[in-house]
Amino acid sequence: MNPDYVLQVSQTGAQIKGRSRWRNSVLVFVSDTSQLIAISQLPFVIHSTALNRTQTASDSSKFGREQPYVVASPKNLGQTSPINYGAGTAQINQIGGEGLHLQGFRGQGMVIAVLDAGFPGVDTLHAFDSLRLQNRLLGTWDFQGGNTDVFGFNSHGTNTLSCMASCSPGFMVGTAPMASYYLLRTEVAETENPSEEYYWVEGAEYADSAGADVISSSLGYSTFDRGWQSYNTQQMDGNTAICTQGADIAALKGLLVVSSAGNLGGSSWNIISAPADGDHVFSIGAVDGNNQIAGFSSRGPTADLRIKPDVCAMGVGAGIVTPNGFTSFANGTSFSCPIIAGMSACLWQALPNLSSLQLMTLIRQTASMAGMPNTTYGWGIPNYSYALSGLTELAKSQAGEEPLLFPNPVVNESLQLLQFAHDSQTIRLSTYDLQGKLVLEQSSYVPANNYQSIPVEGFSSLSRGLYLVRVQNRSGSYSLRVTRQ
Repeated sequence: MNPDYVLQVSQTGAQIKGRSRWRNSVLVFVSDTSQLIAISQLPFVIHSTALNRTQTASDSSKFGREQPYVVASPKNLGQTSPINYGAGTAQINQIGGEGLHLQGFRGQGMVIAVLDAGFPGVDTLHAFDSLRLQNRLLGTWDFQGGNTDVFGFNSHGTNTLSCMASCSPGFMVGTAPMASYYLLRTEVAETENPSEEYYWVEGAEYADSAGADVISSSLGYSTFDRGWQSYNTQQMDGNTAICTQGADIAALKGLLVVSSAGNLGGSSWNIISAPADGDHVFSIGAVDGNNQIAGFSSRGPTADLRIKPDVCAMGVGAGIVTPNGFTSFANGTSFSCPIIAGMSACLWQALPNLSSLQLMTLIRQTASMAGMPNTTYGWGIPNYSYALSGLTELAKSQAGEEPLLFPNPVVNESLQLLQFAHDSQTIRLSTYDLQGKLVLEQSSYVPANNYQSIPVEGFSSLSRGLYLVRVQNRSGSYSLRVTRQ
């Protein structure tokens, strides 16, 4: 941001509380209207919005406007894995996470930024010992307080972090126990105000600047303490909410942004909240140990009729660690979100050449309902072992036969050619419209004995309709129909 602009705003007497380079804006506290008038008269100020923070009683429906967590009975906790996951057993086995971990993909070298309301006990609890001793806690910041102390406040962040970062075999092991983490307090648990969305965007900017790979956010915004500031369901369109705009920017910059869908299912609101409505946000619903959707899990579609959530994971009886050092079992999409965020980081570690959007597509297309997604489960429950090894075997089986193109239809993702080549070769892709006009053409080299996902360049920018993609490899020429929606 232009530092002179920020200086001139502060010289009006306003207190700078935050700043966003993506939005080219500052968050300020003013003590009287004369300061507002002075700011509005500055020549570079084009717009302002009143946020009007209020101090109200703690809202028990803070996280998605439903319970932040409730103790529940554990399900499917029989220990059959060589890794003793403890309280994390059911949620990891449900999504095929053991296969990645046993191959050594436990998040090493991956960086996850957790945006939440506080992390009490993370600096002392045994479950996070290795996180501290191995210097994988890379940094902290409290955007409301303007300092590095995040180890107090609300326990919600500790609970969600434990689903990923716990590394205490027999007690609790998370989905990314060897990843590195930034802990960012963007949420003020006692209130629900639009200013927290601005803190969320600042947190995403911090994650981007710090080199994070994944954002895990178990926060949702729909209604606020002052009703006139609230959103309505038609504004959950992927473009309106401040935090959704920031989340999509982060995703387009290459981060995998994972967000809880919300706990509003069955309520008058019912659908997902922001930023889970984002076009490029990986939105996570909640199921129980029997793979049945949780009644509270927010549904889709978005206001512009996109399928949400994307996938689901354990959100009923999910294993967590509490700030007092015990394990418990909790309900909410707040927990299915980090379960998926951590395991997705492990998959990305295994497939580093994929972009974040390609990674999302791969997880969706290998989930339990990939062939018939809906607005309750999305694409279903992921199987990360299949996404890593099973899909590779599928690609091998296609060698010399009809190539595999996914996803089909293509909505906002890029079209991918999945190819395994026994011998090094150059593959030629030609895309034709229904009139037979060549609209795209490219050549891609695949090394011998190499599995490769090749993006069909430019396909996502084509207009909606049916296209013919011709793939020419050493085995022959194949034509496949692909729909651009």
